[in-house]
Amino acid sequence: MLNSLISLNNLYHSAPSKIIFEENNKVISVKIFAEEVASYIEKYQDHNKVIGILSDNGYRSAAAECGISATKSVLVSLPKFFSDEQLKEIIKDSNIELIYSDENNFKRAKSLFNNTSLFLGNTCELKLPKDNQHKRIIYTSGTTGKPKGVIQTCSQINFITQQLIDMFNIDESDKYFSLLPQSTLLEQIAAIHCTLLAGSLTVFKTDISNEIFKLKNNFVDVLFFKRITLLCLTPFLLNRMLQNFEPSMLNAILFKAVTIGGSKTPISLLNEARKYNLPIYEGYGLSECCSVVSVNKLDENKIGSVGKPFKDLDVKIINNEIVVKGPTIMQGYQNKPLLNNNQIFTGDVGYFDEDGYLFIEGRKDEVIALKNGRNINPTWIEELVLAKTNIKEVYAFNNKQNEFCSAVNLPDGVSKSTLRVQVDNAVPEYTKPDIIYFLEKDFIQNNAIFSSSGKVDKQKLKNIIN
Repeated sequence: MLNSLISLNNLYHSAPSKIIFEENNKVISVKIFAEEVASYIEKYQDHNKVIGILSDNGYRSAAAECGISATKSVLVSLPKFFSDEQLKEIIKDSNIELIYSDENNFKRAKSLFNNTSLFLGNTCELKLPKDNQHKRIIYTSGTTGKPKGVIQTCSQINFITQQLIDMFNIDESDKYFSLLPQSTLLEQIAAIHCTLLAGSLTVFKTDISNEIFKLKNNFVDVLFFKRITLLCLTPFLLNRMLQNFEPSMLNAILFKAVTIGGSKTPISLLNEARKYNLPIYEGYGLSECCSVVSVNKLDENKIGSVGKPFKDLDVKIINNEIVVKGPTIMQGYQNKPLLNNNQIFTGDVGYFDEDGYLFIEGRKDEVIALKNGRNINPTWIEELVLAKTNIKEVYAFNNKQNEFCSAVNLPDGVSKSTLRVQVDNAVPEYTKPDIIYFLEKDFIQNNAIFSSSGKVDKQKLKNIIN
């Protein structure tokens, strides 16, 4: 059983009127939330189904997730930022039997899978079943765009939840702002399970979280007026926060901790955050290790590192690759058992310094870590653009500012604005390039950037652009 649900049950009997969530300025008490959770337990406690959730961030999605987690049914989170093709692959791979959705996403979910329902919304008295070993499948996009289903259970989630609460001293006075997609395991742990276990509060604002990959709304004023103390960001979101809003507002926010992860954060960005006295704690993890392997903490923080690994995790460097073993390791991939003696070869290159802090240097292969926290293989993006446009040459890479870029040829008779739209339409929302460089005729030949194999040397191209 998830410890967070045991805590919810205790709060239900001891403090039912306590506010546990807030969504779009509407407050949700423990009683309201717990009784929505109970409706899913009552409906599925005697069933063993595979149930998906496709929705915006919010407490109804959280209630469905918690309720299903207390039954024998398998929970599958469906990332709404995935393409329809990726979601169809997930539905097929996991053998989903039913999808729950909210009104904003119901039409799309129904078009992908006919057996789709709105969240229950009804209530009944909360009665937790006896100890239940919950199983959920978290799909990562995979470096080639083909989703991989990571299987996690109660024990891994309980471990990470307690570690985060202890590390950042989370208590009932804290407020967490849910910004990252709730379909990710880290956001489920931070926004739901840490909140329930610590008796704190999570704030949802769907108009902001829905724009996660193209953020335009001013979310800093919300952090101020809601007196948010805890926040989880990607480097992209931290950069947006620092560049677009008043320093006086940032200094007035009483953060306890702002954790950063998903991709390597530039030192210059971390230093800029320090100017505003922001308590930034960079971390590292992956879904296969229940989202968090290491993180800087309140009393141990070294800029540029991703902190020290959690206690009880065995993290080693083997041939420069980070290898993890311990209680957070997944049960395996969907339809594929875990090999390698229950340890994860992460594919990330890193090292420990003399004080035991972990530093990330990059990937063993050519995978790109986007600023929004997603990892992709640039070849996949290049193939999508070539297949869906009239572009004959495209090269995808990160520049020295860690912006995701595409360099493309400009076909005759096509304007740059039209080409930009074509590229954006060819790829999933979360992989749209930050910058497109348009290669004029003869540029590649004139700059001698062919490799010995006759292909364009992407590194040389990057060097010229940088």
